[in-house]
Amino acid sequence: MENYMQMHKDFETKLNRPLTEDEEAFLQWVFKRYLHEISTQSIIPPNLIFS
Repeated sequence: MENYMQMHKDFETKLNRPLTEDEEAFLQWVFKRYLHEISTQSIIPPNLIFS
């Protein structure tokens, strides 16, 4: 969870404001999805994530 807290802090720093509830929920979803992908070793190529 340490990585999540760092990511959260980085986003707040870049936005120069606290995250909204929706932004925080999305960040948590992305992080959980990322952890799931790592645990199953089925990493999605970056070009497929944003297509």
